[in-house]
Amino acid sequence: MSALSLGAFAGRVSDTVWRGRSIRNQVLLAMSALLVFASIVAGAVAVYNGRKAVNVEIDASLDFAEGYIRELVQRAAAQDKLADLDHLVAREVQHLRHARVYVQEPGASPRLLRPELTLRDEVSTLDKTPDWFEKLMKPESDSDHSRVIVVPNGERSLLLQGDPDDEIAESWQELSALAVVAIASITLLIGAFYFVLGWILDPLVALARGLVALEAGERSQRLSIPRLGEVADIARKFNSLAASLDQARAENGELYRQIQSVQEEERREIARELHDEAGPCLFGITANAESVARLAAGLKEGDAARIAKRVEEILSITDRLKVMNRELLKRLHPVSIGKVPMTALIEDLIRDFERRHPEVRIVSSVGPFARAYGDRIDLIVYRATQEALTNAMRHGHAENIVVELKEEAGRSHGAAQNAPILISLRVSDDGKGLRPGARAGFGLSAMRERVLSAGGSLVVDGHEPNGTTLSIKIPALPSDDERYAMGANRASA
Repeated sequence: MSALSLGAFAGRVSDTVWRGRSIRNQVLLAMSALLVFASIVAGAVAVYNGRKAVNVEIDASLDFAEGYIRELVQRAAAQDKLADLDHLVAREVQHLRHARVYVQEPGASPRLLRPELTLRDEVSTLDKTPDWFEKLMKPESDSDHSRVIVVPNGERSLLLQGDPDDEIAESWQELSALAVVAIASITLLIGAFYFVLGWILDPLVALARGLVALEAGERSQRLSIPRLGEVADIARKFNSLAASLDQARAENGELYRQIQSVQEEERREIARELHDEAGPCLFGITANAESVARLAAGLKEGDAARIAKRVEEILSITDRLKVMNRELLKRLHPVSIGKVPMTALIEDLIRDFERRHPEVRIVSSVGPFARAYGDRIDLIVYRATQEALTNAMRHGHAENIVVELKEEAGRSHGAAQNAPILISLRVSDDGKGLRPGARAGFGLSAMRERVLSAGGSLVVDGHEPNGTTLSIKIPALPSDDERYAMGANRASA
């Protein structure tokens, strides 16, 4: 694999592990990586030093063993006990450390002189040492860890051979204990840093949530001032900005309500004109065309057929104009607003979209609502649903859409009867979603202003290719007529 390919692979792995994570997780990942790297370096240094220590220990042990065995051989020769030398050496070997004694006789393989102690404890100790560690700690092959002692008045000799196994086993036990302590210490350190970083970064998390809430239109969002100096300044600036935005949104909301009132009044007037003028005119055209068809029936067969064909075309065009007129009336100002409940109004809108777009599957969960909230709230919810469905089909090219409309309990301010209700609208689709950084279109901007003018919040979530979810919450009180009826009922009680 080329260096360029390795770099690209490392970049992808880094993006996968690093990108999108919180500051706390990134700091903990970086710290964990540094601690693991430091542990690996420390382990490598410990192995290197341990290997050198094994060499030094084996050399020192062989020097001591050589002097001890030579003295023993000389003493045995002086006392004429060379015949019992094997027994004497085997008895004394148990006092030697890191050395084994072999008897080399002419024409035979070296024979190990075992101590009178059993090797069971030694074998059990060595079995606990991994093979890879033994190979790693073994002295270099070119190191001279052997000594030869020639027995006087004989052809045989004693061969001293260095035995690093028990020294390696001790090193493994020490490093294993050190590794356990290091792992426990690193775990405790990472855990402590996790909580400390959480305490330090919680104000930043709260700041991020506050920014999202401000974007969604929650004008009352404020941050508590933390004890950290720099973050406290940011929190104060945030609260000052939120107060300024609150004031600006209040002014914009009032202005937009006025614009909206004028716009809806103009739409209502245009709809009334279309209904009062275009409707009768189209009816008159239809009636006259049918009258012409009846009069033409008495003419010659060829003339009557030609006139009937023209009349049929006129009636067809008139029917299309009637359909267009009804659609324009519904778009300009739905005549059902204020006359039917909001649930029926939204269900009729969804059925109309299903009729015009049979290829799209719409699943709806609407209401029921316990009370009415007036024409203004009904119109905001109607327009938001209409715009959301239009965007999902026209821009998202969705095949499945889910519409949820329900009441939610809001926070009480005073008497329970006057507690606001949150009208919750959620429209989700499986379309292509929004491009990251894409600017909101005119329809979505108008919807946001309409919702904010009513003191509500709007959140658009989802990026391509995962579809889009639009969530709207509008605080609402019972309509004036219902509040009057509720007050009358309480007075009569």
